[in-house]
Amino acid sequence: MPIELIVSPIMKPVVRAKSILFSPHRRSSRYVPIIKELPEDNISQYAVLKRFGSGSKTFDVYDTNKGENPTGPENPGSSVFWFTRSRAVKGAYRMYSRSIRGTGPNEEDEPVAAVKAGLRGNVLLIRAPEGAAAELGWHVINHRVDAIDSYRIFTLANGNTYQWTFRGQWLEQVHNLGEKESEVRERIGQVTSNGTSGFTLKVDESKIPREMALSTALCSVIDQWNTNLEVGGIYYPRQKGNVRWKRD
Repeated sequence: MPIELIVSPIMKPVVRAKSILFSPHRRSSRYVPIIKELPEDNISQYAVLKRFGSGSKTFDVYDTNKGENPTGPENPGSSVFWFTRSRAVKGAYRMYSRSIRGTGPNEEDEPVAAVKAGLRGNVLLIRAPEGAAAELGWHVINHRVDAIDSYRIFTLANGNTYQWTFRGQWLEQVHNLGEKESEVRERIGQVTSNGTSGFTLKVDESKIPREMALSTALCSVIDQWNTNLEVGGIYYPRQKGNVRWKRD
């Protein structure tokens, strides 16, 4: 049985309390950072779609060739990555790459990353075929809030800070974090929902490895954008019939 089901009665009031604690901070920290919009050139686009017949257990990742094939190629086996949900932990997935196959002791596929969404979300990058070796290891996803929005925030080995926003579902590279009006938020990616089928990710791969962009986006889809409280979607998910803009 997933541990989240056991601790859910405890975590629901914790999630609501954390959401309430965010409110006064929002009212007392209003400022306007500099925002650089996502450019239209040199942007990769990936479709992350539920595999037919798997429910939410497996998501396939397709390269849409910069939007020419919005739902990926005709061959369903031509995905570049896929995510498989853990049986033991809710909100946990393993990420596999089509370019790394049969590397296990018994020629089984080995993951390139392990993803865990939730109040203590993280990404363990195990191997990145096209990324820097320095990025291998743990990347903790923290929570941040200000008067503008709430965020999932993480840092890479190059020292750069990134955040996923609740409103607009932007991936931003943040410079001068917390420095009020001198803070610069450079938008380098965005997620758009494909309904119940999955989501589409646009990302500037010159700013962040695609493995990290895809993994952290999945965390936000599962948890950050799956609740009206903007935190704890695994424990306090949006109920059917709720309007997205409605606040609890």
